[in-house]
Formats: sequence, structure tokens, C-alpha cells
Amino acid sequence: MGDRSFGYSAQVRPFLWVFLVVTPLEVLLVELLVPWFWLRAVLLAFGVLSALLLGWQLWMLHKFKHEVDDEYLWLRYAREFEYWIPLSTIGSVTQGMTSRTLHRTRSVVDGTLVLEISGSTNVALHLDAPLEVDLGRRGTHEVTKVEFWTDDPDGVVRALRK
Repeated sequence: MGDRSFGYSAQVRPFLWVFLVVTPLEVLLVELLVPWFWLRAVLLAFGVLSALLLGWQLWMLHKFKHEVDDEYLWLRYAREFEYWIPLSTIGSVTQGMTSRTLHRTRSVVDGTLVLEISGSTNVALHLDAPLEVDLGRRGTHEVTKVEFWTDDPDGVVRALRK
């Protein structure tokens, strides 16, 4: 969708890249320091698996972005969750940093769906009608406000006010 898709991972991507670069160094260090072949083989397998998972996470964060189409705002976090907010239910959009540090990528706090990245959100939607959201094992909740993080809050606000 071009200018109507918005990333949200700029804060976490550098850390993932650091771990992805450090993993081969870790494997080399284990190869040099551990004398037992069987243990080196097991640790090599874990190192390769770790690198693959980090690469997969980076790709997922890049592939599954927030998007705005003609009917919905799609809020995502990789393949962990996806919420679609009907544009017709959005009463107002505000931009501003909030920090809660809930230690979860998604939570409901006092009727607000909070989708944090690194403990922060920077866009808030006030809904005209309550929206039901599913948090998996934590149940279904009714919300009247949505707060989320995007790397381009100005672009999201512009796209939603059109």
C-alpha cells in the first residue's frame, strides 16, 4: 500500500541486528573453548536455530506493518496479533508519547487497547463506538480507545484524517 503502510519496529530492530551479528561470534567462541565434540555440536545447533529465529523475526516485523485501507486501520505485531479498526468508528486521532511499561505487546487498561513497543505508544484513537478485542488467553475486552506505536506518527495521523 506504499504510503499507507507504517512500520513500528525501528526501536527494536537494532537490537535484533546486534544479536544476529553476535550469534556467529558466539558459535566461533564455543568452537574454540569447548573441548567436547557432542557439546559443541549441540551448541552449534542452538546457535544456528537462534540466528534463524532472529532473521525470521526481523523479516516478520518488516513484512507485517500497520496499514490503512479504505475501510480499516490494520494494527499488527509480526504474526503475533492483528487488529482491524473500522475507520468509521474512529472519532479522533491524537499524537503524543505515552509510557506505561506493561511488559506486554498488547494489553487492555481502563478500556484502552494498548499496543506498546519498548514500553511506549505515540498515537491514540478515540472510538465513537465500543470495539471488542480478543487478547487470547486473557479474554475478550470492550475498548473505547486504542493506543499504539508507529515509526511515522505524522503519516498515520494524516492517513486517518483523510
